[in-house]
Amino acid sequence: MHRRLVEFLLLLFLAFIGVNRPVLPFNASAADLIFIPLAVSIVALAGFRWTWRRSDSAVAIYLLAALPAIAVSADQRASAIELIREVYLAAIYIVIAIAAREGFARTIGKGLALGGAMLSIIGLIFVVGQLSGQVWPAPLMGEFMQLPYLGETLRLRAMTASEAMFACLLTAAAPFAIAMCTSDRVRTWCAASIAMLFAVAWTFSHAIAGFAVAVLMSAWPSLAALPRLRRAAIAGVVLIVLALNFAATFSIESVTLDGSSYADASTYHYAVDRGVAQIGGATIAYNVMSYARIKQVAWRSFLAHPIAGIGLDQFHSATRQAFDAGALTAAYREIDPHSTLVGRLAETGIIGGIALVVLWLAWVGLVREVSASPIGYAAGAALAGLIVSSLNADIMNFRFLWVIAGLMRGLQEPKVTSSGRGESDTAGAR
Repeated sequence: MHRRLVEFLLLLFLAFIGVNRPVLPFNASAADLIFIPLAVSIVALAGFRWTWRRSDSAVAIYLLAALPAIAVSADQRASAIELIREVYLAAIYIVIAIAAREGFARTIGKGLALGGAMLSIIGLIFVVGQLSGQVWPAPLMGEFMQLPYLGETLRLRAMTASEAMFACLLTAAAPFAIAMCTSDRVRTWCAASIAMLFAVAWTFSHAIAGFAVAVLMSAWPSLAALPRLRRAAIAGVVLIVLALNFAATFSIESVTLDGSSYADASTYHYAVDRGVAQIGGATIAYNVMSYARIKQVAWRSFLAHPIAGIGLDQFHSATRQAFDAGALTAAYREIDPHSTLVGRLAETGIIGGIALVVLWLAWVGLVREVSASPIGYAAGAALAGLIVSSLNADIMNFRFLWVIAGLMRGLQEPKVTSSGRGESDTAGAR
């Protein structure tokens, strides 16, 4: 009975892990309220037996590396609160690791897949309603925005905090749905995977690049007998990654060549500066996109404060200064880094930046250890996709990233059976 309660709470927590409602103090949401009884239930079931591993040391280093950034922060209270949030994410990692060790790895994978599928289906229903003329004022689901080249476009966020976060959530969820396409409910999980594919397309987010990488890795074993298709898939994903990262850097406003010209008439707030370049005989007018400028602000902040940064959770002070200097528009006067590594360097300096890289390398090491199981392999594909998305998203704040890391950590740990002997949990993940 206790195991069924843990399974139910796990599925409930993971189903709501990306939902941004209700908005509670300190950016908490419904999933965080569910996590409390989940943690209590898992510890009551399994106890707190813990063997310290390399990845645990990397998590501890990541947290401790923020302390110098708190010491130099102009708002130490806000920085300390941010560190508490990071400690909470580490608690998710620990609880999920214990659950995976105790045989709930498949439940965790299923919960992530179900959560992504549920929001995708709800989101696609909203898209169909909007495009068929049924205008529902529901900005929580998505809204029309002006985009380069596309003009007014409906973008889906499906009750998450943003379109990019929704795309990252699906990046974390899709590999598990694909892994379960070989189970006894093939049609259900394949339909869920397809729903996520359509839903992520409607986000029109740069994080689609990470989704493409995760899906390619998930499908890689199935393409072993099709080398030409493998090569075509690699080329397609590389093209997607390059194109979307270019789109996050510049947008082409007009091209003039030999008296003929192309012009993009779209107007959008993402452009923060304008430039003109001569390439051969062509005159190209382009816009500098906000993602590129924010990265510049982050890098310059790091160079100005290279050791401990400007302070944990203090990036808004840098963007306010950039706005005052005319480098950012009013829409970006207070904005997050939207790039994990350079944002971490800006806020915590080289100390925090090295700690982040060490943590990522430790997680990659976990992938190598657990990829023999289908669930472990899916977790590795999800992690790879999210790291690609980290170029244009603050992935370390995503709870589902720490769930994936905890899942891999738990698969690494042998479960102690009633006979007292260790038993690999990867078999239970199949």
